[in-house]
Amino acid sequence: MGPADSSASRDGQLAALLAAPAPRIVPSALRRAGARQATPVSIAILGAIFAVVGLGMGSVFFPWNFYRDWQLSASGTDTATGRVVSVRNTSLSINRRKVVRYEFTFKTATGANERGICYTTGQQWSPNATVTVRYRPEDPEVACIFGARLSESGAVVLPMLILPGAGLGLIAWFVVSRRRIRSLLERGTVGEALVTAVDQTFTRVNKRYVYKITLQRTDAPDAGTLTLRSYQPEVVSFAQARLASKQPVFVLYDPAKPKRALLPETL
Repeated sequence: MGPADSSASRDGQLAALLAAPAPRIVPSALRRAGARQATPVSIAILGAIFAVVGLGMGSVFFPWNFYRDWQLSASGTDTATGRVVSVRNTSLSINRRKVVRYEFTFKTATGANERGICYTTGQQWSPNATVTVRYRPEDPEVACIFGARLSESGAVVLPMLILPGAGLGLIAWFVVSRRRIRSLLERGTVGEALVTAVDQTFTRVNKRYVYKITLQRTDAPDAGTLTLRSYQPEVVSFAQARLASKQPVFVLYDPAKPKRALLPETL
């Protein structure tokens, strides 16, 4: 099939799609063309990398005992004199300083002997050092040397959670974008509009500026405006050409959410 035949087939499929009532059966060629106008696969890949790396690092560095640290900072905490039993470096460093693990013993107000483990960034005590221990009297296993922490990493690494969050956000953006395109093709309302503005925004996707395309509907009295955003050169060029020629365009849109629109002639 030559280019002319392919173009004629595509135009025929598009005309049939716009004439069909919703929900429509979308030909695979138009479905693929619509997917190309959604968020690119590279964004999903980048998001997956961020998520995997971030979750991997988070599982290692996350301050798993932050709740117990919070308990020890609350009212009702008792103190006791304790002794450092052992000191050793861990495999973790924060700001190029080794995280140090301490094992300690102390005696509660009831006379019970207890043992615990805590951490500091950089060594602060030596074996057999006398220390002050904070503990919960109702649960003496929740105990820590004053000035230390129960989590190996500490709260300083909490900003690392931004990385997997950003990754999952990029993946969600990719999935939602494709679903919206598919929904517009299958269930969108068909309308006619004039392109009234094509404005460059400050946002970039794949090193291309995103443009805001404003459409004034002409298919009904007092019809409102629609807006869509695209970084695809063919979509932007099409909109700019129709803006210059004042020739109307077909549009698929969601009446409940006018910012969700698609120019089917660019597929």
